[in-house]
Amino acid sequence: MMKFRTGVLLPGLMALLTAAWTAPAVAEKITVKIGSGHSPSWHFIALTQNQFIPEVKKRVKEKTGHEIEFIENWSGSSVKTTEVLEAVEQGVLDFGVFCICHEAQKLALNNFPMYLPFGPSNPEVSVRATRKVYDETPELPRQFEKYGQRLLTLVPFEPYNLVSRSAMQKASDVKGKKVGAAGPNAFWVSEAGALPVSVAGPDMYTSLQTGLIDSMIIFLSVMDSLKLFDVAPNFVDVAFGSMTVTSLTVNNRRFNRLPKEVQSIILDVAKEMEAQGGKVTRELGEKTVAAIKSRGVNVVTVSEAERKAWADMLTVAPKDIAKKFEAENKLPMTQVMKAYIQATEAEGYRWPVKAKLD
Repeated sequence: MMKFRTGVLLPGLMALLTAAWTAPAVAEKITVKIGSGHSPSWHFIALTQNQFIPEVKKRVKEKTGHEIEFIENWSGSSVKTTEVLEAVEQGVLDFGVFCICHEAQKLALNNFPMYLPFGPSNPEVSVRATRKVYDETPELPRQFEKYGQRLLTLVPFEPYNLVSRSAMQKASDVKGKKVGAAGPNAFWVSEAGALPVSVAGPDMYTSLQTGLIDSMIIFLSVMDSLKLFDVAPNFVDVAFGSMTVTSLTVNNRRFNRLPKEVQSIILDVAKEMEAQGGKVTRELGEKTVAAIKSRGVNVVTVSEAERKAWADMLTVAPKDIAKKFEAENKLPMTQVMKAYIQATEAEGYRWPVKAKLD
């Protein structure tokens, strides 16, 4: 009679059974489309390319046996900067990366940081405080769901400042000037007497070069990457604040069709990307400041007294904006604004002047 050595066979049998239990019944080759109207020179696109996409691909292959391929569409190759929300809603893109600032009406509530200028300049503080408000306010993620998508990640911007054809040192210097803005931040300068002009990223260089605008509200890394200092040689450090208004979203229908284990990986990596985003953004800003100073770009720092005077001009506008959206769309804008101020203060930030929301 043949005898089996159970001590040898059992471990091997268990290994085979474990492999059978953990491997997918049928390994899938998943293809998804991801894109933005912005180019990889923008840090939130670079973060998506360098962290989110490769890490999702790696974990899906290692942990599930499936493969996922991202078809990348950047730099307006499939959608403009103002069309990403709709492209994800319609399924033109499965994943979209965009600035919420380009959706001043559809995502009015989510633009709340833009309506509170002179907040924290540290992107790490900005993103933590913003996430806290999202977690405590279900209406915020619900705004994306109205358009058939799910918010995965929030990414902060560096502090907003001005790139200008002429040096400016105080709020009165923008009076009568044409200043490029992105919708929600137009009142930062209009309340000081400037004439805001809506200008998207791809048009900034030409708008400054031709004199369509005299200056532009934007953050430093974009000023540098788009070579705006070639046509507007002054960096005006106003410190309007770091705003967490960039999002990575996914089409709900496409997401729900993915294997559950792939969904979990996407959610985990998206959360990690957000955690890294604040640090990456802060380091980018510090590096770019040093670079432009070494190249001799004229850096003008608005004094604390002038910054407070500028902030004083904007204390009433947030209340007016909140009341407008509350009346039109029944959105809890005042509640959200107050929550953000409290969240930043809990992080140790002190506002030069608080908005008069009551």
